[in-house]
Amino acid sequence: MRRIVTRLVVAVVFALLTVVPVACATSAAASPAAGPASVVAVEQPSPTPNPTAPSGPNLTPEQQSERAKQKLVIGVMAALLLTIVIVGRTTRRRIRKKKQGAVSS
Repeated sequence: MRRIVTRLVVAVVFALLTVVPVACATSAAASPAAGPASVVAVEQPSPTPNPTAPSGPNLTPEQQSERAKQKLVIGVMAALLLTIVIVGRTTRRRIRKKKQGAVSS
């Protein structure tokens, strides 16, 4: 039962890391921690006519499909590597238990 829970936790963490955009992680890392001994420099906001961020590049449908294929390949590779790690650990655990059983007998 413990093994199933561990695998489930690893799978959920992996899914969250792949789903959460990188922008959230970078914005959280960029915010300074305010403490009693820390000095925080305050930047003056620059006067900009357009307060919103510029939109990303306009991709053609061909470029969008190419990007989707790349994301799919990366996802499959990540899942494959995760499977290799899990199978390898399981195999090592079985071998270790078998050796421990042979030594104690």
